[in-house]
Amino acid sequence: MDKEKLVSITNQFMFNRVMIQKDICKEFLECVLGKQIDDLIYKNAEQAIEPRLDFKSVRLDLFAKTKHEVFDIELQVQQRADIARRYRYYQASIDTTSLDKGADYDKLDTSYIIFVCNHDPFKAGLPVYEIEPICRQDTSLDIDSGIHWIALNCKDYAKTKDKHLLSFMEYVFTGKIDKQDKLVTSIASAVDKANKDREWVNKVFSVSTIGEDWEREVRIARRAALKEGEERGLERGILQGRAEAARYDSLIEHLFAAGREGDVLKASKDPAYRERLFAEFNI
Repeated sequence: MDKEKLVSITNQFMFNRVMIQKDICKEFLECVLGKQIDDLIYKNAEQAIEPRLDFKSVRLDLFAKTKHEVFDIELQVQQRADIARRYRYYQASIDTTSLDKGADYDKLDTSYIIFVCNHDPFKAGLPVYEIEPICRQDTSLDIDSGIHWIALNCKDYAKTKDKHLLSFMEYVFTGKIDKQDKLVTSIASAVDKANKDREWVNKVFSVSTIGEDWEREVRIARRAALKEGEERGLERGILQGRAEAARYDSLIEHLFAAGREGDVLKASKDPAYRERLFAEFNI
């Protein structure tokens, strides 16, 4: 097997493909939350493992639930300044799909949004961040919102006191397999099995390449807009850069909706063709 063509657990598609396995996901949740989890039901099993571009992040990566709890598990490899607002956005997505029309608010499921990060998302040096609504004037108040946000800072895995969780976080950050840890060995075995599916692996690398090309074009467009902003006023340049990025996002959505995935890569490499697509879709 070509070692350059191996997909690791820190690849979004691999992470989803592994975590969609109920026994692994259940043990992962029990490891992170420190409690027993009932049988899981997946809400998006197919889209969670299918390698396709989705720059807008309008969907939840891995959405599972029990009778009274919902779990969203997200892999975050790149440092993002907007992580807190991403939590907020995902929370809204969960809540709007968890409550039937006309139902009382107390029927909302308890929710857990777990970000598995290969970096320190809040830069405070904590290996685990647990975030819940509190009253700033009296932190002893029990505010039962049912909201639980958790971020695993796998970079600082060595600070984790729980050995089971430490082994998982160390594997994510370094690739080291603790052969005494059932969760880690199960994940590593699932990763090896997935890498033997060469058609899937090649598709993952193909989609990843398209995504990297497209994001590179977005960065170039933003730099160009900022450069113009230096000449015409910085604020205008920033706004133009944001507008251009939004156009790219919209174009991708239109192309996929029209079943024209092949045009995504061509558009990312050919500015003239991209402009024609903008005109075609009136973007």
